[in-house]
Amino acid sequence: MELHSLHLSDGLPVPDSILSEAEKSRAAAFRSCSARRLFVAGRVLCRSVIANLLGCAPQALCLAITPSGRPYLRDYPDIDFNLSHTKDRIALAICRGARIGIDIERLDAFSEKEASEIMPMILSEQELNQVHQLDERHRRDVFLTRWVQKEAALKCFGRGFLVDPHSVMLTPGNTTLEGRCQVSGEAIFTHSGRISDEESGDFQWAIATSRAAARPQWRHHKSGIFF
Repeated sequence: MELHSLHLSDGLPVPDSILSEAEKSRAAAFRSCSARRLFVAGRVLCRSVIANLLGCAPQALCLAITPSGRPYLRDYPDIDFNLSHTKDRIALAICRGARIGIDIERLDAFSEKEASEIMPMILSEQELNQVHQLDERHRRDVFLTRWVQKEAALKCFGRGFLVDPHSVMLTPGNTTLEGRCQVSGEAIFTHSGRISDEESGDFQWAIATSRAAARPQWRHHKSGIFF
Protein backbone atom coordinates (compact mmCIF):
# COMPACT_ATOMS: atom_id res chain seq x y z
CA MET A 1 0.00 0.00 0.00
CA GLU A 2 1.23 3.49 -0.83
CA LEU A 3 0.02 6.96 0.18
CA HIS A 4 1.07 10.06 -1.74
CA SER A 5 0.19 13.71 -1.25
CA LEU A 6 0.78 16.60 -3.63
CA HIS A 7 0.85 20.24 -2.54
CA LEU A 8 -0.09 22.60 -5.36
CA SER A 9 1.93 25.80 -5.12
CA ASP A 10 0.08 29.02 -5.92
CA GLY A 11 0.47 30.25 -9.47
CA LEU A 12 2.35 27.25 -10.85
CA PRO A 13 0.71 25.77 -13.95
CA VAL A 14 -0.21 22.08 -13.98
CA PRO A 15 0.75 20.47 -17.32
CA ASP A 16 -1.80 18.11 -18.87
CA SER A 17 0.43 16.52 -21.51
CA ILE A 18 0.22 13.01 -20.00
CA LEU A 19 -3.58 13.02 -19.72
CA SER A 20 -5.78 11.13 -22.18
CA GLU A 21 -7.93 13.04 -24.63
CA ALA A 22 -11.02 12.06 -22.59
CA GLU A 23 -9.41 13.46 -19.43
CA LYS A 24 -8.47 16.69 -21.20
CA SER A 25 -12.06 17.07 -22.41
CA ARG A 26 -13.38 16.44 -18.93
CA ALA A 27 -10.96 19.01 -17.49
CA ALA A 28 -12.04 21.60 -20.05
CA ALA A 29 -15.66 21.13 -18.98
CA PHE A 30 -15.00 22.45 -15.47
CA ARG A 31 -16.27 25.99 -15.06
CA SER A 32 -14.10 26.60 -12.00
CA CYS A 33 -10.40 27.14 -12.71
CA SER A 34 -9.46 25.76 -9.29
CA ALA A 35 -11.58 22.62 -9.81
CA ARG A 36 -10.02 22.12 -13.25
CA ARG A 37 -6.53 22.51 -11.77
CA LEU A 38 -7.25 19.98 -9.01
CA PHE A 39 -8.64 17.47 -11.49
CA VAL A 40 -5.63 17.73 -13.82
CA ALA A 41 -3.16 17.58 -10.92
CA GLY A 42 -4.93 14.52 -9.49
CA ARG A 43 -4.71 12.69 -12.80
CA VAL A 44 -1.05 13.70 -13.25
CA LEU A 45 -0.21 12.45 -9.74
CA CYS A 46 -2.14 9.23 -10.31
CA ARG A 47 -0.64 8.47 -13.71
CA SER A 48 2.92 9.38 -12.68
CA VAL A 49 2.98 7.35 -9.45
CA ILE A 50 1.22 4.26 -10.81
CA ALA A 51 3.30 4.28 -14.00
CA ASN A 52 6.46 4.35 -11.90
CA LEU A 53 5.10 1.45 -9.86
CA LEU A 54 4.34 -0.59 -12.97
CA GLY A 55 7.38 0.48 -14.98
CA CYS A 56 5.46 1.95 -17.90
CA ALA A 57 4.81 5.36 -19.43
CA PRO A 58 2.13 7.48 -17.70
CA GLN A 59 0.32 7.94 -21.02
CA ALA A 60 0.06 4.15 -21.44
CA LEU A 61 -2.27 3.70 -18.48
CA CYS A 62 -5.93 3.15 -19.30
CA LEU A 63 -8.01 4.82 -16.58
CA ALA A 64 -11.65 3.81 -16.88
CA ILE A 65 -14.61 5.12 -14.87
CA THR A 66 -17.25 3.07 -13.02
CA PRO A 67 -20.94 4.02 -13.36
CA SER A 68 -20.65 5.76 -9.97
CA GLY A 69 -17.72 7.85 -11.24
CA ARG A 70 -14.84 6.01 -9.57
CA PRO A 71 -11.66 5.72 -11.70
CA TYR A 72 -9.94 2.34 -12.00
CA LEU A 73 -7.19 0.59 -13.97
CA ARG A 74 -8.85 -1.46 -16.68
CA ASP A 75 -5.69 -3.48 -17.45
CA TYR A 76 -4.60 -4.07 -13.84
CA PRO A 77 -7.63 -5.33 -11.85
CA ASP A 78 -5.40 -6.36 -8.93
CA ILE A 79 -4.38 -2.72 -8.30
CA ASP A 80 -6.89 -0.34 -6.76
CA PHE A 81 -6.41 3.37 -6.20
CA ASN A 82 -8.38 6.32 -4.94
CA LEU A 83 -7.98 10.10 -4.98
CA SER A 84 -9.12 12.89 -2.67
CA HIS A 85 -8.43 16.61 -2.59
CA THR A 86 -9.05 19.66 -0.48
CA LYS A 87 -8.06 23.17 -1.53
CA ASP A 88 -4.37 22.88 -2.59
CA ARG A 89 -3.71 19.29 -1.40
CA ILE A 90 -4.28 16.07 -3.35
CA ALA A 91 -4.04 12.62 -1.77
CA LEU A 92 -3.56 9.32 -3.60
CA ALA A 93 -3.86 5.83 -2.10
CA ILE A 94 -2.77 2.68 -3.96
CA CYS A 95 -3.33 -0.92 -2.90
CA ARG A 96 -2.67 -4.36 -4.44
CA GLY A 97 -5.09 -7.20 -3.91
CA ALA A 98 -7.74 -5.20 -2.05
CA ARG A 99 -10.01 -2.20 -2.49
CA ILE A 100 -9.02 1.14 -0.99
CA GLY A 101 -10.62 4.51 -0.35
CA ILE A 102 -9.11 7.77 0.90
CA ASP A 103 -10.36 11.11 2.13
CA ILE A 104 -8.51 14.24 3.22
CA GLU A 105 -9.91 17.46 4.67
CA ARG A 106 -8.49 20.66 6.11
CA LEU A 107 -8.82 20.96 9.89
CA ASP A 108 -10.67 24.24 9.35
CA ALA A 109 -13.05 22.71 6.82
CA PHE A 110 -16.02 23.99 8.78
CA SER A 111 -16.85 25.95 11.91
CA GLU A 112 -18.16 24.47 15.15
CA LYS A 113 -21.66 25.69 14.23
CA GLU A 114 -21.46 24.06 10.81
CA ALA A 115 -20.18 20.85 12.39
CA SER A 116 -23.13 20.71 14.79
CA GLU A 117 -25.52 21.12 11.85
CA ILE A 118 -23.85 18.46 9.70
CA MET A 119 -23.25 15.81 12.39
CA PRO A 120 -26.81 14.39 12.40
CA MET A 121 -26.56 13.82 8.63
CA ILE A 122 -23.35 11.78 8.94
CA LEU A 123 -23.27 10.12 12.37
CA SER A 124 -25.54 7.38 13.64
CA GLU A 125 -27.56 8.04 16.78
CA GLN A 126 -25.02 6.10 18.85
CA GLU A 127 -22.08 8.00 17.34
CA LEU A 128 -23.87 11.31 17.81
CA ASN A 129 -24.46 10.56 21.49
CA GLN A 130 -20.77 9.71 21.92
CA VAL A 131 -19.71 13.03 20.39
CA HIS A 132 -22.17 15.03 22.50
CA GLN A 133 -20.63 13.52 25.64
CA LEU A 134 -17.32 15.18 24.78
CA ASP A 135 -16.21 18.65 25.79
CA GLU A 136 -17.46 21.16 23.21
CA ARG A 137 -13.87 22.12 22.36
CA HIS A 138 -13.19 18.61 21.01
CA ARG A 139 -16.43 17.82 19.21
CA ARG A 140 -15.54 19.36 15.85
CA ASP A 141 -12.18 17.56 15.65
CA VAL A 142 -13.71 14.21 16.62
CA PHE A 143 -16.49 14.69 14.09
CA LEU A 144 -14.00 15.59 11.33
CA THR A 145 -12.05 12.42 12.10
CA ARG A 146 -15.19 10.30 11.84
CA TRP A 147 -16.26 12.19 8.70
CA VAL A 148 -13.06 11.31 6.78
CA GLN A 149 -13.16 7.72 8.05
CA LYS A 150 -16.70 7.25 6.80
CA GLU A 151 -16.07 8.91 3.46
CA ALA A 152 -12.94 6.79 2.94
CA ALA A 153 -14.98 3.68 3.79
CA LEU A 154 -17.78 4.57 1.38
CA LYS A 155 -15.26 5.35 -1.38
CA CYS A 156 -13.63 1.97 -0.71
CA PHE A 157 -17.01 0.32 -1.28
CA GLY A 158 -17.12 2.28 -4.54
CA ARG A 159 -20.28 4.19 -3.76
CA GLY A 160 -19.25 7.36 -1.94
CA PHE A 161 -22.06 9.37 -0.38
CA LEU A 162 -24.54 7.72 -2.75
CA VAL A 163 -24.92 5.40 0.26
CA ASP A 164 -26.31 6.69 3.55
CA PRO A 165 -23.28 7.35 5.82
CA HIS A 166 -25.38 6.18 8.78
CA SER A 167 -25.04 2.68 7.32
CA VAL A 168 -21.29 2.59 8.03
CA MET A 169 -20.61 1.61 11.64
CA LEU A 170 -17.01 1.89 12.85
CA THR A 171 -15.73 0.32 16.06
CA PRO A 172 -12.19 0.37 17.53
CA GLY A 173 -10.02 -2.65 16.74
CA ASN A 174 -6.51 -3.45 17.94
CA THR A 175 -4.71 -1.05 15.61
CA THR A 176 -7.42 0.17 13.26
CA LEU A 177 -11.06 1.08 13.20
CA GLU A 178 -13.02 -1.89 11.95
CA GLY A 179 -16.30 -1.19 10.24
CA ARG A 180 -19.12 -2.80 8.40
CA CYS A 181 -21.58 -1.38 5.91
CA GLN A 182 -25.11 -2.28 6.94
CA VAL A 183 -26.26 -2.02 3.32
CA SER A 184 -23.78 -4.50 1.82
CA GLY A 185 -22.55 -6.34 4.93
CA GLU A 186 -18.96 -5.87 3.79
CA ALA A 187 -16.13 -5.46 6.31
CA ILE A 188 -13.82 -2.45 6.21
CA PHE A 189 -10.60 -1.45 7.99
CA THR A 190 -9.46 2.14 8.45
CA HIS A 191 -6.38 4.12 9.47
CA SER A 192 -6.44 7.86 10.06
CA GLY A 193 -4.20 10.70 11.19
CA ARG A 194 -3.04 14.23 10.49
CA ILE A 195 -0.62 15.94 8.15
CA SER A 196 0.94 19.21 9.28
CA ASP A 197 2.45 21.59 6.75
CA GLU A 198 3.72 25.08 7.63
CA GLU A 199 3.05 26.25 4.08
CA SER A 200 -0.43 24.88 3.46
CA GLY A 201 -1.87 24.11 6.91
CA ASP A 202 -3.07 21.01 8.75
CA PHE A 203 -5.15 18.16 7.34
CA GLN A 204 -7.09 15.20 8.66
CA TRP A 205 -6.90 12.05 6.55
CA ALA A 206 -8.26 8.51 6.55
CA ILE A 207 -7.89 5.42 4.39
CA ALA A 208 -10.17 2.39 4.29
CA THR A 209 -9.30 -1.02 2.87
CA SER A 210 -11.27 -4.20 2.28
CA ARG A 211 -8.69 -6.21 4.22
CA ALA A 212 -6.58 -5.46 7.30
CA ALA A 213 -3.25 -3.80 6.50
CA ALA A 214 -0.32 -2.20 8.36
CA ARG A 215 -0.35 1.55 8.76
CA PRO A 216 1.30 3.04 5.65
CA GLN A 217 3.78 5.89 5.40
CA TRP A 218 3.12 9.06 3.42
CA ARG A 219 5.25 10.29 0.53
CA HIS A 220 4.88 14.03 0.04
CA HIS A 221 5.43 15.90 -3.23
CA LYS A 222 5.37 19.56 -4.26
CA SER A 223 4.14 20.73 -7.64
CA GLY A 224 7.21 22.80 -8.42
CA ILE A 225 9.38 19.69 -8.03
CA PHE A 226 6.98 16.93 -9.02
CA PHE A 227 5.93 18.38 -12.40
